[in-house]
Amino acid sequence: MAVKVMLAPAIAAALESPAAKRLRDPSAPPKPRRRKSAVYDADGHEVLITLMCLKCHQMRPLAQFGLRRMADGSIRNQPWCRGCRSGASAESSRRPAQDDAPIELPQEPVIAADSVSPAPRRPVDAGIVAAQVAAALAGGWGK
Repeated sequence: MAVKVMLAPAIAAALESPAAKRLRDPSAPPKPRRRKSAVYDADGHEVLITLMCLKCHQMRPLAQFGLRRMADGSIRNQPWCRGCRSGASAESSRRPAQDDAPIELPQEPVIAADSVSPAPRRPVDAGIVAAQVAAALAGGWGK
């Protein structure tokens, strides 16, 4: 069985000469990636707008805060600066997953009502507590 293949002239012309790409002029300035956000006062001087990060409570330039698209379509500034947002995502990925298992606390033995009352507890030695606190502070909180 013979098969005859026909090629349309428009397809043949496109295959023979590929579309020529326009080369960019090497002396031309590079394309800006994003429009620079600059605010000017009435005298024409540039004004640096700062916001306070709600996490680290430091004043930072507006460029350090991203934009957030709200559910109603409005666009607002992020409340945290870039450093706090990147630190929060890295911290949460390193945090181990917590089980839903209940925590068991040590229980004191139950004494029957008809038995003898337990002996009173001895007072805690303040020197031992102070030594434990000092050791905990010297060792840090495990960070």
